[in-house]
Amino acid sequence: MRLARRSGPARLAAWLLVVASSAAAVGCGSARPPPPQAPALSVPNDAVPPDLDLVIRVDLAKVRSALGPEGLATLRRGAANAAGTETDSDFFTRALEHADIACLALRPELVPGEADNVLVLAGHFRDLDVEPSLRRAGWASPLDLGGAVWRYERAGKVSRSGAVRVYQFGDEGLVFVSPAEVDSVEAVLEHGMAPNSLKPEARGVLAFAARLRALRGGFGARYPAVGHVLADALRIEGNVDSTANGLLLELSIEFGNNEVAREAEDDLERIRAALAGGEGKMATVAASAKLEAVGTFVVVRVPLDRGIL
Repeated sequence: MRLARRSGPARLAAWLLVVASSAAAVGCGSARPPPPQAPALSVPNDAVPPDLDLVIRVDLAKVRSALGPEGLATLRRGAANAAGTETDSDFFTRALEHADIACLALRPELVPGEADNVLVLAGHFRDLDVEPSLRRAGWASPLDLGGAVWRYERAGKVSRSGAVRVYQFGDEGLVFVSPAEVDSVEAVLEHGMAPNSLKPEARGVLAFAARLRALRGGFGARYPAVGHVLADALRIEGNVDSTANGLLLELSIEFGNNEVAREAEDDLERIRAALAGGEGKMATVAASAKLEAVGTFVVVRVPLDRGIL
């Protein structure tokens, strides 16, 4: 039996259906994935990779207000001692002057002055002219990562602690990366890996957080009695804030359980009392220190009067 030939309207409808289906198939086959999301820097710690063991946050606005240019000069020297960064460069000096917050993360158990590190500056860098300034210093043209984020590379030999990569986040953020940290910072900023869990408190002039493995080596060699007490500690956090008479240092040392924390408090109290019985500034500082076990933590508070500083 012969099938009835479709009428004109029916043939047109079938043809349109075939064309529409073909067009949809072609469109699906050629669809491109969305571009990668641009890196974001909501807070400085967002750029710190998880492999670094010491994170220091400095409120540069407070330092500048309290200590003036001398305070910033002291910070530059401290950064040089801690991480070996090229803090005498013109660009770094001007960046520090325009920054409100500095976040330095490092791995301090390596050779002093050659620590792997990441430095994040948050502030107002419009007047810094980042691209021409870096180009004049020998850096290559930046790679545009989208979202007003650029990545700069420096060719040639760079010291282990020197900056070989810089990320620019608009006019508000700069990230300096040493050679060994390039891959891990890229994984955090560009590929969504979680940043470091060490997050210093956003209070005080200076705050820090550290895994104790970062401090046991050199610190334990200099102060073996304290190093022995800290052998069972998990992590330490602290901050320094200004007071009417000077500064207040507060440390929180975390241990595995309450009993270990109480034993550590007793051991540290014996060390404090021995130091207080001596002479000089260390004895004065030890005499004014207060210790308290709070759950799994030992909290140490040390007032630092202007005369000691």
